[in-house]
Amino acid sequence: METKPEQRAKAQVARLKTIVKDKLGYGIWGLKKEKTEDKFTHEEIIFLFARIFRALGFDYIKKIRTEFPDCICIRENQEVGIEFEPVLSSFGNHIQEHDLNLCQYIVCWEDDLKLHDSISEEIRKFGIEILELKKIYEELKIKDKDKPTGIDLRRLKEIQLKILKAFIQREKDILTKEEIAEETGIHGKALGGPLGSFVLLQKTRNDWLVMQRPDRKWEINPQHKIR
Repeated sequence: METKPEQRAKAQVARLKTIVKDKLGYGIWGLKKEKTEDKFTHEEIIFLFARIFRALGFDYIKKIRTEFPDCICIRENQEVGIEFEPVLSSFGNHIQEHDLNLCQYIVCWEDDLKLHDSISEEIRKFGIEILELKKIYEELKIKDKDKPTGIDLRRLKEIQLKILKAFIQREKDILTKEEIAEETGIHGKALGGPLGSFVLLQKTRNDWLVMQRPDRKWEINPQHKIR
């Protein structure tokens, strides 16, 4: 029977492996549509934004509400107003009803307006920035604000994921090669290659996942451990 740490580690590794499938048609960061052509609801747009607001440069969400604009966020120590719309054309409903000076951003799934549409003209007139989630999610333009050098966990291979799992299971940040081999069941060259690839990442980037220490032991960067 698996222990709680083992169950937690298994779930964490599974999460790492499935991040790559978080795209249209496979479930967008946890939101699975019955059909890929199904339209997004207002509430689903809020969900998609909440998953990545830090990566978009917002510091934190102050409130989500029913009045205009839908959301107040803090960005660079300033309060900004955000309106959520499934498609950009829906924003037209607010032009005559609300003070557009209160809104600095529109977060929508898709910009369905033509360049010189009257709604677009009003949006430009008030200097409102459009964040089109479809482009952001499908083109994978998301970068974790807390990891500026961007180690891409989605591209890790099976053995590399098992190595990360070894650190989680042992609940240690430093392991010997023998301990990693014991935990993963992988030995010799089959293990040496993936460990070496971590070293290569360390040499080519400022950030690192797993590095070899002077004492020949291996250390995981604690900031990459999903707890």
